[in-house]
Amino acid sequence: MLDKLKQTFKQMDKKKLITLGILAAVILIVGVFAGIGISAITKEKQQTMGNVATPENAADGSTIANSNATSNQPTDLAYSKKEDEPSAIADFAKTNTWESDGKKFAQIDVTVKNAGVGKITDWTMMFTLGANASIEQSWNCVLETNKNGDILEVQMKPVDYNKNIEVGEGTQGIGFIVGADTDVNVGKYSIETTVDGVTMVADGGEEHQDDETASTNNEENTDGNNNTNNGNNQGNTDSNNNNSGNSSNNDEPSNGGDNQYTGPTTTVSGRLHVEGTSIVDSSGSKVQLRGVSTHGLAWFPQYVNYEAFQTLRDDWGANVVRLAMYTAEYGGYCTGGDREALKSLVDAGVSYATQLGMYVIIDWHILSDGNPYQHKDEAVAFFSEMSARYAGNGNVIYEICNEPQNSDWNSVIKPYAEEVLSAIRSNTDALVIVGTNTWSQDVDAVIGNQINDSNVCYALHFYAATHTDYIRNKLITAMDNGVPVFVSECSICDASGNGGIDYGSADAWLNLLNSRGVSFLAWSLCNKAETSALINPGCDKTSGWDESDLSDTGRWFRNAIRNR
Repeated sequence: MLDKLKQTFKQMDKKKLITLGILAAVILIVGVFAGIGISAITKEKQQTMGNVATPENAADGSTIANSNATSNQPTDLAYSKKEDEPSAIADFAKTNTWESDGKKFAQIDVTVKNAGVGKITDWTMMFTLGANASIEQSWNCVLETNKNGDILEVQMKPVDYNKNIEVGEGTQGIGFIVGADTDVNVGKYSIETTVDGVTMVADGGEEHQDDETASTNNEENTDGNNNTNNGNNQGNTDSNNNNSGNSSNNDEPSNGGDNQYTGPTTTVSGRLHVEGTSIVDSSGSKVQLRGVSTHGLAWFPQYVNYEAFQTLRDDWGANVVRLAMYTAEYGGYCTGGDREALKSLVDAGVSYATQLGMYVIIDWHILSDGNPYQHKDEAVAFFSEMSARYAGNGNVIYEICNEPQNSDWNSVIKPYAEEVLSAIRSNTDALVIVGTNTWSQDVDAVIGNQINDSNVCYALHFYAATHTDYIRNKLITAMDNGVPVFVSECSICDASGNGGIDYGSADAWLNLLNSRGVSFLAWSLCNKAETSALINPGCDKTSGWDESDLSDTGRWFRNAIRNR
């Protein structure tokens, strides 16, 4: 090969060689000057681009160091925040409006988004509401208000799980209901945030909202929150499925004598209170809750979804759901179950019910652990946490011991309840349901020895084929002696949850409950192969059930709840 090359060069004349040499030198010189020019342009661009938003810069203009670039600054300090740049922005979405007794109400869903370049570890927002507004209810936040003339000044603080906001992300499931004489819009707001131990304040300017804003405000949301509810959310524990189409939420029940279902009756009535043997809403009107209990959350989590609750509200006419969290059975809260997963299901259930304008019961479902003292410490801790988390939710009810057994009212159940109530009352005056002995049948044992708390009801459970006049008479006797009764669980089969249906006894129970205005919830929302299951065993649908999807028990309760 070398010999061939040498031969080739020998054959070339000197002129050609000289020409090639000159050409190579020219190419080299041009390359050197081009490199110098590119270097100068790059240097000038680096000196002048500063705060221009590029892929290596924050979206809001704050410079972030490119990890591939050479820098004398340590990478954990490689951003600079300008004083006038917002660290957070707020979105107020008016997702529902209605009128009642000459007053206008609006549901406002709130998202606080991290628009800065560092993780927010705490925040407080101030905003105003006008036209003699008042906050009727709130959830997943803590609100403090101050009247300043006709203006309502509001301070919003997050609950623990909404304090931390990663860059580009937003809070979940925060909202409130406001009432006023006229349409209400959120005024100027400001957000104080804590980032890396430094406090910053962002001024949000003015918010102007109308019905169009309410229906479209979230359509361009890019922070990953789910603002549509199409399809099945089986087992979904995301608490931010914002509903922006709740107008049917406010249909009023028919006052006619035909007793026919005329639509949902779940207008938000505010926090419930006991008055005598009745439950009344924030305006003092008597309320009868009618709804459905889940089965064990650990066993049938797929039924805790927005669409399921919406079906119960819109098709069944239910205004309450019960979240049954077993304490001692397989997967129970106190017997090795996944506590965080169970609490996430509770949180999802509360969020869905709140968005749909429904009441929701958090049920400490003791069963095989018949003595409530067996897990008293866990109950106190659980209800301390829950009542703090949902202190602003006027729709949350607490059931602190589902079905005690072999536990005397005076010496066991009552002192247990007083300890748990103390934990709840440190955070909220919400309605509390206390179970009674013998699987919550001995409600008459409470007569003359009620708990010294003005917002407590006492549970009575029945299964119509087993519990007939004897148990119905216990309810009558208790109420005649001033004991407020709440049927937080019932069915129309026998006490095993199975067996045949006794329609005659079931009808007698329904007539008694309606004549006395006693609230009741059907057991249970699942497709388990037992009579008390409301869904047919062969039905895999977790929402949107038609009559053919329902069991005989399900069809009976659907009619019982609808026909008010």
